[in-house]
Amino acid sequence: MRTRSHPRALTMPVLRLMLIALATGYVQGFLARPNLADFLVESRSWLAVVAWILAAVAVLLGVLRPAWRWFNRRTLLTTRRILQRAGIGASRERSLHLLSVYDVRLRQRRGQRMSRSGDLLVDHGAGGSWVLANMPEAARFRELILREIGTLRQEISAHAGTAGPAAEPGSTQGPDLRPAPRAPGSAPGSPGSVPGSPGSVPGRMMRGGYRG
Repeated sequence: MRTRSHPRALTMPVLRLMLIALATGYVQGFLARPNLADFLVESRSWLAVVAWILAAVAVLLGVLRPAWRWFNRRTLLTTRRILQRAGIGASRERSLHLLSVYDVRLRQRRGQRMSRSGDLLVDHGAGGSWVLANMPEAARFRELILREIGTLRQEISAHAGTAGPAAEPGSTQGPDLRPAPRAPGSAPGSPGSVPGSPGSVPGRMMRGGYRG
């Protein structure tokens, strides 16, 4: 599954654009008045230029940059990982292996409930939570993550010959995401072995670290 943040993330940039347009129009109209003070009349031309420059900088930083960030940041859910890519050609990438996830929480503010969007807090074995902000259909996306985690763990258990009972068809209840027990002698906080698997999941569970 591939998605972007909900378009409601563009609400603030649109409001900023409107405020910038209003402020710029007011300043230009004020400078065009015939009854200005003498010092304002003398400096009217360069004050107008300064106002346009400030407006352009505000549009660039407050409108275009967040809109570009929204357009180029994509969140992907595969059968093995959760990935978030940003930049042209996915120049920056952050990924999290599903086996390191032990809880997925849904956080919704009032405006997000109306649009069925929300923030997903993905608790993982590497410590802390990865926040997937403004996800569209957040409740459904959370169910999909839990379903893929359960499927992956069942595949690993079946491969080891200790597969548990299969989930009932059509069930949307998520798997038990309690942290897996640590192997004897392993350091506290290190990723444990998946029950029934030959050993711990190889490699680092989380890669990347750009500000999402």
